[in-house]
Amino acid sequence: MIFVTYKDKSYYTQQLNHTNETAFVCSGKSPADYCYFNLGLNGKRCPTACICELRIVDKSEFMINCTRQGLRNIPELPIPSVGEAYLFFESNGLTELPNTWSEGYNNLMELHLANNSLTTIQINQLPRNLKWLDLRNNNIMFLDPNVAKYLLDRKNIITLLQSGVYWKCNCNNTNLLNFLDVLEKKDTIKRRMINDNFTPKIEEFQNPVHFYHLKGPCPNLCTCCVNGTDENQFIINCTSQDLTNFPALPNNILGYSSLLLENNNIGTLSTTFLRNSTLKEIHLRRNNLTHLHLDQLPSNLQVLDIRQNNLKGLDDTVTEFISNLSKIQLAENPWQCDCKFTKFLGHLRKVSSPEYQVALRRCSGLEYCPDSCICCKEVESQKFIINCSNLALMEIPEKLHIIENASLLFENNRLQSLNKSTKINGFDQLKELHLRYNRLTKLEILPENIQFLDIRNNSLKTLSKNLTEFLTRKSNMSNLTIFISGNNWTCHCKEINFFRFTKNLAEYIKDLCKTECHDSRLFVSLEEKDLCPEKIPRYVIYFTSFILLSCLLSILQCFWKSIPMWLYEKRLFLKMTTRLEKGTETKYDCFLAYCHKDSHFVREYVDRLRLCFYERDWLAGEPIPDCICHSVENSKCIVILMTKNFLKSVWGRLEFRLALHATSKDQYKRLIVIVYPGVENFDNLDGELQSYLKLNTYLMRNDLNFWSKLIYALPHKMIDDDEEIEINDIET
Repeated sequence: MIFVTYKDKSYYTQQLNHTNETAFVCSGKSPADYCYFNLGLNGKRCPTACICELRIVDKSEFMINCTRQGLRNIPELPIPSVGEAYLFFESNGLTELPNTWSEGYNNLMELHLANNSLTTIQINQLPRNLKWLDLRNNNIMFLDPNVAKYLLDRKNIITLLQSGVYWKCNCNNTNLLNFLDVLEKKDTIKRRMINDNFTPKIEEFQNPVHFYHLKGPCPNLCTCCVNGTDENQFIINCTSQDLTNFPALPNNILGYSSLLLENNNIGTLSTTFLRNSTLKEIHLRRNNLTHLHLDQLPSNLQVLDIRQNNLKGLDDTVTEFISNLSKIQLAENPWQCDCKFTKFLGHLRKVSSPEYQVALRRCSGLEYCPDSCICCKEVESQKFIINCSNLALMEIPEKLHIIENASLLFENNRLQSLNKSTKINGFDQLKELHLRYNRLTKLEILPENIQFLDIRNNSLKTLSKNLTEFLTRKSNMSNLTIFISGNNWTCHCKEINFFRFTKNLAEYIKDLCKTECHDSRLFVSLEEKDLCPEKIPRYVIYFTSFILLSCLLSILQCFWKSIPMWLYEKRLFLKMTTRLEKGTETKYDCFLAYCHKDSHFVREYVDRLRLCFYERDWLAGEPIPDCICHSVENSKCIVILMTKNFLKSVWGRLEFRLALHATSKDQYKRLIVIVYPGVENFDNLDGELQSYLKLNTYLMRNDLNFWSKLIYALPHKMIDDDEEIEINDIET
């Protein structure tokens, strides 16, 4: 060690650089100054990018300062002849430590490696005399178990700074877990340092232990680690720590996180963060939980263990939530069969039938409840409820284990009848029967001890006389409550007994003002006379009938001719109004006889009837009498247009006479005479023709009903019931 003046220090330093001497060149009057280093005992000089200097205050400190030099590896280091060697290698790009075969590196007592890129440390990379290790703000997430054991064994010798490191500690690496636990208990480290003025000072280092999945510290008294086979499974183990409060945790926990809180004294869960927490599993076995709310359960929870607590029931929202979990454990809680927890009791019966039976026995002394039903007890009213609602059941269970004050809820099912043949064990002991929203069409029996009956919204039309009498007796003996609206009640005189029953028990039928008949009439708006009008005396009926019959006969007598024609015209009762036409079948229906001066009248008949008339159907050159005879023979009906011209015509009178003779010889031939306006008498006719017109009916052309009468007078065709008659519409 050479002490020189400050102005000579540069000279001696240059001289020593050309020698192989181990020396320190110190300036100043005391050794409490910087002493520049020349050559180490191992023959290594100070690295080019570093500064090597000796400080002597209380002790000699040989500091190799390579901070912020952009170095990626620790170079060969010298061994000083005096002082403890410290390496300052902060804020570089170091990714890996060298092995301890390097003497200069192995001689170090302090390693300052903050703000580098280290990811791991091996046991053969730690100097043998190491007392201080600064790993702050590196990329290390775990330590080799041997390194962890090395640090744990020397916890009172080696000081480790690791703030800014986010640990992924394996649950099997107990050495590291224990060492981190030691660090957590002392999160502030104090150290005596020498500043640039060579005066000692105490510097504090914050040294919190943070975990990668939490991005923060592990809760107090808990251990945080990752599963041995899956680093994504993060476990926060707070088992058996006598905790009374839920540990504080961040909302966002990375990976698949599990919180173990078994065997503690926690009475309630936190509501400040849990609902939004990303926890996947919570294990709370053997605690003192007395209630559980939905906002105390993480929305992404998959596994919940609440065995061996003091829970008595869970509300509907919690029940719906836990029913969707992958795994739920509920055993060994003092569950109560309170009806306010009906939904939970149904879930409990589904996932753990023995637990449900214990709860049932606890409140009722019974262990049996009908399949698919839920049995519970209302605490305030002390009613024992057998709830079989909303199960689409076709019939009431055959066995009802009943205790005192029992009620059956059988709503919204498919029950169609309760008749005398129905055998239900314990049915008569029921005090309440709820049968809303079923399909009841018949109700013949009720429990003997009934006090409450709800049969709303079924398909009942009436109640039998026996049943109404039974309910009437019950109303006199006890407070009876009945609901009957929403049925198809028949409001008819036949059901007057049921109607009277509803009126007599109006104070017990609580929804009578809403009860309607099948025709939507309200019961309260009806009286007996509305259902059963007063009977009309018999003599009034007989007298009225006689008058009506007399009027009908008078009408028939006055219009006995017009009625058949009208029915025939309207094609009504054709089988009764159509006459049977006998005789041989002819070519024409009618032979039209008229005077040639009246040919203009023929046009209104030709297109409407199957006629024979001389202008069209007689052959030229044939004698007129022969033509008339042939036309009469080939027609069933002879129609004569009786006009003034016809009466003056010789041939017209001949046609009339031949037609008259033909009808007298053949009883099936018919003669229809149509008298036109202008014909006032028949005095010009022969006696024979004149007698015929006076003794027989004929049609007047100017009659308003001419065409109807003509249609009916023409030959008819008999038809069957299923055959349509074909009649030309003559009126058109």
